Amino acid sequence: MRCAAGVIAAAVFSWPALAEESPIGFVSGPLQGAAAENVKHKEESLAHSAFGAVTSDTAVFKSGPMLAWVDWSRLGGHYRWQDNDVGSLSNEVKDIFDATGFTILESDGITVNGYAARYRKISLIGVDRRCGVFALMRRNHMVQGFACAPAARAFTVQAVMEGISIDGVIGP
Repeated sequence: MRCAAGVIAAAVFSWPALAEESPIGFVSGPLQGAAAENVKHKEESLAHSAFGAVTSDTAVFKSGPMLAWVDWSRLGGHYRWQDNDVGSLSNEVKDIFDATGFTILESDGITVNGYAARYRKISLIGVDRRCGVFALMRRNHMVQGFACAPAARAFTVQAVMEGISIDGVIGP
């Protein structure tokens, strides 16, 4: 996530970019139809293993004043995700927006489109932003990310998660 912070910060403060091809998209919710920007695909070999690689796709989405970043990672072989790190993702969002801190407004674990999900809704301190950070996990797939908007623009983290569509993997 740390290496993505610069890409996300550039997207926050840049002119609109051209849409790029991505397996990740939004088919409903507050980001429905938002074009994918800063699309990345990478594969890394698993350390000390003959079981394959970690494959990930990331993209940034903007809809009006709302911004989202989504990472879809897959583990090779017989590996499974054990945990998500919604706490450190909250800190990354704080750093991206140069906030002095954040307040957790809501936090829960639910099921979204067949995935076990953890999320937080946070209010950034010193910046007019409310953000939802989330991680959805199922076997060797993990979808994590955040969506942020000005504090006056209401949205639910659940609607953002439910709107994510990944080609042939997850969708409403």
